[in-house]
Amino acid sequence: MAKKPDPSLLLAETYPFTLSIDTQFGDMDAYAHLNNLAIAGFYESARARIQLHITGRKDFFKPDSADKMLLIEARLQYLAEGHYPEPVEIHTGIGHIGNSSYRLHQALFQKAKCIGLCEAVMIYTLDGKPCSIPSDMRKMLESQRIANFESNPIHRD
Repeated sequence: MAKKPDPSLLLAETYPFTLSIDTQFGDMDAYAHLNNLAIAGFYESARARIQLHITGRKDFFKPDSADKMLLIEARLQYLAEGHYPEPVEIHTGIGHIGNSSYRLHQALFQKAKCIGLCEAVMIYTLDGKPCSIPSDMRKMLESQRIANFESNPIHRD
């Protein structure tokens, strides 16, 4: 049986970064429910956008960029059905920041209701190897922290 999520994660105002996405016809199943693959893609798009926002760099995702932030773990929790054609909002914030990694928390909203959560761990790499997050990037990550939130894990006991 799934544990109940931390109630603060269900509130849009918890998160400092928001991305709105229009759902597409191909995002749904035969019942007009948003399918799991589409939902994972919404979270991925928001993770990429917050990376661009945090770093201010457009080369961060290029194959020849020496440094990268890589997704090493993602856990999704489905709370309610989403439906086409309504748009979705993905709210994102930084939880724990470690030496070479940090934890992102995301909430998926449709019609002002939280329908899902995602917790993702990102790792900073330089020349393909984990490396300490540079101080300037750490400051940018701090600017997107979720206020007054203990980041680990997505559920509380």
